[in-house]
Amino acid sequence: MEISKIVNANILDMIDNKPYLATLYLKDGYIDQIISQDSIIKDNEALDLEEKWITPGFIDTHSHPTAYGTTKTMVDCSANKISNIDELIQQFKVQKENLYKKGWVMGFGYNEKSLEEQRHPNRFDLDKISEDIAICVMHYSGHMATVNTKALEYMGVSLDDPDPEGGYYERDQHGKVNGVLIEIPATAKLQRVLPEAKPEDTIYTMNLAVDDYVKSGITSTSDLLIGSRGYIDYEGVLKFLESPQRIRTRWMLSHELLEQNHNLKNIHANEIEEKLNNISNGMGHLGGVKCFSDGSIQLQTASIRNKYLDGSEAPAPLMSNNKLIDIFKHFQKLGFNIVTHANGDFAAKAVINAYKSTADYKKNPLLNRIEHLQTVTQDDIKEMAEHNIGGSFFINHVYYFGDLHRDVFLGEEKAQNLNPLRWAEDANMIFTIHTDAPVTPISPLESIQIAVNRITKNGKVLGENQRLTRSEAYKKMTIDAAKLNNTHAYEGSIKEGNVADFVILNQNPLNDDVVLNDDLIEMTICNSEVVYSI
Repeated sequence: MEISKIVNANILDMIDNKPYLATLYLKDGYIDQIISQDSIIKDNEALDLEEKWITPGFIDTHSHPTAYGTTKTMVDCSANKISNIDELIQQFKVQKENLYKKGWVMGFGYNEKSLEEQRHPNRFDLDKISEDIAICVMHYSGHMATVNTKALEYMGVSLDDPDPEGGYYERDQHGKVNGVLIEIPATAKLQRVLPEAKPEDTIYTMNLAVDDYVKSGITSTSDLLIGSRGYIDYEGVLKFLESPQRIRTRWMLSHELLEQNHNLKNIHANEIEEKLNNISNGMGHLGGVKCFSDGSIQLQTASIRNKYLDGSEAPAPLMSNNKLIDIFKHFQKLGFNIVTHANGDFAAKAVINAYKSTADYKKNPLLNRIEHLQTVTQDDIKEMAEHNIGGSFFINHVYYFGDLHRDVFLGEEKAQNLNPLRWAEDANMIFTIHTDAPVTPISPLESIQIAVNRITKNGKVLGENQRLTRSEAYKKMTIDAAKLNNTHAYEGSIKEGNVADFVILNQNPLNDDVVLNDDLIEMTICNSEVVYSI
């Protein structure tokens, strides 16, 4: 349903913290006029908000909607469903007939630290589900997987194979590969043999994701990795963008895809942007080229400056300084901005240095960015702000994994400054917060709540000195997210001339006594269209 007029709206515009009652006139997907009201008015032709609260729609700057939608077609192995490996096996046995696809059954979301056994399920466990069907369970982090013996056979991995560069295979007591594939390079052969997808499949899986995203008030999302399965991922994006669009999207293409595929090799960023924009009627955009500098804290593959709490040495960044510089030069010459994953502070520093070294090659007005930034130091942040490097913090880790980071991986001191938002805010750095869905649930309001209170799953405050105010945190999902996307001239705030993207809430989210979660959301409007309503 297209909306042309909204009355009795309590507006939080993200420009001034003072709410005001007003009527909004919408035209062609934009805010044409805003007229303040002195009192409630009756208008049967308009959408009457009855003094409910209206804010800009949420701008998700880091998640994986294509992967999120795909996980909804898999066995749910998350901690709220599975408490031990036997339960995981039983879930697969119950659901495998319905979820079987071309010789495989897939699962997603297990966390070994939430299992009673405190270990990864391995091929011996998964062989109990089936020895004839390939079984694969993706870790919640997205950085690893575990498979049964039949899947290893399909992958062409023998039990004596050496570890791939940048990843490794877990092994049994005899030194044989046990089916646990640690880090993305170790899952490369897996990606190549998973059931072949069709580009049209992306329309279905993306719409599964969009169904949930709009319920959470999201009107713009960014998919941070297109290309892990090759060119078919990009073809899927094109097919999706040719279909009716309910939210705005940005797409980050993997550097390997752009380097290795003959259709995309040496293509200029402007050519891709023009294509995405044209086929989607202005709803889809290129978000940059995606690189990785390290792995995951939970797998101890993040490149941090010091040892992990158990004494383990942290790995070096995934790419040498020279390789980072070469990649950044190449793609910036082609007009791309760069978006680089770095959980660890050592990896982040390497990326900062590479961005600085290649600054003369930057042509794209979109900021170069660093993603996750979980253990960066105050000096790192000051350097990013000084050199106009943007970033997005994985704030949901504080709630979902903060207790583990403090007690198992990083220790008390480093964990207190996990995702140091206050340092970034005080340094005037351009940054956002994110869920990395499907790693954690897709709820901007929950992420804002975590940024404000920094309470872990076990109820402990982690880093009180790194808290943001409600207004500051809300802006990270609205106007500041638009700044990171370079769309703040027309998105992220409520003013005349901006896009008509809104979320309507039943309470003022900036009031300290209001619990921030999706129960507040009554409606989502994107491009003047109601895309969700309770």
